[in-house]
Amino acid sequence: MKLRRSKNKGWYEIRSECPICGHKGWCRINEERTIVHCMRVPSDDYFDSPIGRQYRHYLSDVHFDAAFDDVEETSDIDKKPNDYLDAVYRTLLEEVSLSDFHHKELAERKFTDEQIRLREYRSLPTNDRHKTTKRVLNRLSDHDALLGVPGFYEKEGGQNGSFWTMAGHSGMMIPSRSIYNEITGFQIRVDQPPLELNFKGDLGHIEGRIIKELEKDESGFRKATCEIVKNGRRLVGELTEKIQQDIYDSATGKIVGSVKLTQGQKYYWWSSSNKNNGSSIGSPLPYHFSLPSSLMDKWNYNVTPDRLIDCSEVWVTEGGLKSDRAADALFKPFFGTPGLNSFSLILEPLKALGCEHVVIVPDADVTITPQVELALGQCAEFFATNTNMKLSLAMWDLSLGKGIDNLVDNGFIPQVTTLVG
Repeated sequence: MKLRRSKNKGWYEIRSECPICGHKGWCRINEERTIVHCMRVPSDDYFDSPIGRQYRHYLSDVHFDAAFDDVEETSDIDKKPNDYLDAVYRTLLEEVSLSDFHHKELAERKFTDEQIRLREYRSLPTNDRHKTTKRVLNRLSDHDALLGVPGFYEKEGGQNGSFWTMAGHSGMMIPSRSIYNEITGFQIRVDQPPLELNFKGDLGHIEGRIIKELEKDESGFRKATCEIVKNGRRLVGELTEKIQQDIYDSATGKIVGSVKLTQGQKYYWWSSSNKNNGSSIGSPLPYHFSLPSSLMDKWNYNVTPDRLIDCSEVWVTEGGLKSDRAADALFKPFFGTPGLNSFSLILEPLKALGCEHVVIVPDADVTITPQVELALGQCAEFFATNTNMKLSLAMWDLSLGKGIDNLVDNGFIPQVTTLVG
């Protein structure tokens, strides 16, 4: 199991697959290997943290025998305050552009050229990142001006010593804005999500890695040459995306599990955690406030949007790009959160806006996903306990579109039902 030592003594961030949700990143495990704080699979035992709601799962209830065989130490620089991040990130926006490829993607999602301009989407440079970073630095105060700014780090080994550059896979940069119009971070919509091996079953100690990606098959699925090591036995072969391959016990010949080649996360937070002089995006994670784009030219820095639009009712969905599209289509103020379990991040901003009515907008598969249903129930409980706000749920039939952005693109609006009145 790949881990990174966290700042909380006795706890590690899980860098390989979490034994509870099967995803990488954000989940944590204690050094006794008895408790996992999972960010994705709800349970009745939970707490709210600066990175969102964390659910306790006890490993006595789960088959788990992975060793702590790969532990990274972290020396992350503490993240700077929002006003500082905003100044640096706005300087960066002036030094990078939006590629034609990403502009086309946004247009296909029915963003107009004017909306794209006002929302300041950009493309994370693929080449010469150090040159772009140098231009940013030259406009800031000193050589250390990027310390504590997630996404930037100091790379060692150049001809003239270390130099500042940018981390992360190439993709579209989606700004996250506070209610004061501060840019506090970016989500990256990855152009080519990394391939991963997804194991299932009673496999004991097993490891796998992608050796080389191959050309796509006739159906357009990605392929790769992969290595799997189980109980000291090494197997090398080709796997095709989404096609499950059985894994057999060498002694009995029985199927004990399976492996599948899958694409990793399409969205990730722009961060330089675990890099030299890098910073994590967390503690707290950014939220994103979406104002209808026609009002953004009037949204001055450090001015709350309740002066521009009625914020007594605010809608909440998952993801910044989705909330931007919905805010324009419905002409409503929206929060885009990192996930349905991170509503605690927007409690104080909602109060600052004078919000009286929160409309939760999950994807339409809420009706068929028990985990999301549980998260919604806990969300209702949270708002009923911590506020006097009315809480409603926006819903629609899955056939009309999965997300609120798909729904409005197809010319529909959701039905709103009261949860807490």
